[in-house]
Amino acid sequence: MSYIVLDPTDEPVKTSFTLAPRPEKLDGLNLGVIDNGKKNSDDLLQGILKGLQAGAPLAGSVQVRKPSVSHGLPPELARELAGKCQVVIAGVGD
Repeated sequence: MSYIVLDPTDEPVKTSFTLAPRPEKLDGLNLGVIDNGKKNSDDLLQGILKGLQAGAPLAGSVQVRKPSVSHGLPPELARELAGKCQVVIAGVGD
């Protein structure tokens, strides 16, 4: 009897990127909020958003929810946030 052993691991993907510039203040900016869909992530992000709004006069906010915890943000939602927001935060729950 023989066994076939499969190794599901892969080498790390090497990428490079430059961080986006960060604004000095949030005053007058539109804030994007990405909810990853985990339990309590919506409550956590609402608390963060309320705290930020109390400290800075935001122009507005755009909130989106990922369709699945295990997948990235769909391109159409990323484009929506990029077109409407100057700052975006993402949150997790549990």
